[in-house]
Amino acid sequence: SRLLLQPACCIHACTAMPAYNGPSGSTDLYRWANIAPGEEVEIEFDLPTGCRHRDIDVRIQPDNVAVNIMGQRVVDGDLLNRCDPDESRWEIRGTRLVVVLQKARGSKIPWPNVFVKDCKKTFDFEDVKNFF
Repeated sequence: SRLLLQPACCIHACTAMPAYNGPSGSTDLYRWANIAPGEEVEIEFDLPTGCRHRDIDVRIQPDNVAVNIMGQRVVDGDLLNRCDPDESRWEIRGTRLVVVLQKARGSKIPWPNVFVKDCKKTFDFEDVKNFF
């Protein structure tokens, strides 16, 4: 697997994550959501005051994402599902870093989580009822 460092492509006005009736969630470090029509997953990180493009390092591999902001490792984790690093990207939207992961092979199957480490250890019907 090759590492892919992509530049921030643009700055957008501060907006909320797009609405989509698919799995989404948040941790102490980030928010994430499957994005309509279902081929992408977005991960949002709040940026500290004074953070610039050059202060951000995002590395996207098919099965791993690493994010460093102002020299601090924020995330370095194995993905629950594979992404297409050539079609994935990152951008700054207002005061947030948004990593957009393109699902591998054009998949539209919702991701129940982004990173393996955040997966629940047990499941119940509530976890899968939206798939039936």
